[in-house]
Amino acid sequence: MNKKADLNKIISFLPELVYEEWAPHFERIDLETGQVLYEPGRALRHLYFPLTAIVSWVHVLENGSSSDVAMIGREGMIGIYLLMGASQTYNSAVVLKAGSAIRINLSVVLNSFNQGNAVQKVFLRFTQNLMTQMSQGAVCHRHHTLEQQLCRMLLMVLDRQDGNDITMTHELMAKFLGVRREGVTQAARRLMEENTISYTRGHVVVHDRKSLEKRSCECYDIIKNDQDNYIKLNH
Repeated sequence: MNKKADLNKIISFLPELVYEEWAPHFERIDLETGQVLYEPGRALRHLYFPLTAIVSWVHVLENGSSSDVAMIGREGMIGIYLLMGASQTYNSAVVLKAGSAIRINLSVVLNSFNQGNAVQKVFLRFTQNLMTQMSQGAVCHRHHTLEQQLCRMLLMVLDRQDGNDITMTHELMAKFLGVRREGVTQAARRLMEENTISYTRGHVVVHDRKSLEKRSCECYDIIKNDQDNYIKLNH
């Protein structure tokens, strides 16, 4: 696999020698929407680096209710807690948008992580970015309107893909936001009336990104700025 053609940011930030060490172990796989990569309490042996897929960290309560914890795409990886000494998670990793990813055995990455400061810095900077997203998301759920949250979510998806066509049903959006489907339908209808988006059979087309940004809350700007800084620091 050609490093220059690789779209995952963490892999592109790796020192050349580390990349060459990992490359023979890369397994490119296709992920389907709704596919569960990690489940609570399950021991895991692989890490995932999304290319075109987008994965959501979801926390599921005993009564079946769920809410997203974070969204991860080509800027990051799935399973960072495994590098921090944990063997399992309390959350689920669910594919939010179908696409491709690189899978690699945990032991290969862990070996480099434990040996080199350069590798540790890449992952720790991503962890900081992830923590910003998680904390800001918690604030957003509590203090901002559903329409603002929906706009934030759509913008975050756009940042992790090419093009303005988002494949996502109202039901999936509601599950990601941890709200009722009817609420998402109403919020999406308002955006459609303003011609900010259109929606047909599970496909959202964003016609006016600037409008989405204006209708979103400050949480998106904070998350986006932190992500941009994370990328700049690693170049």
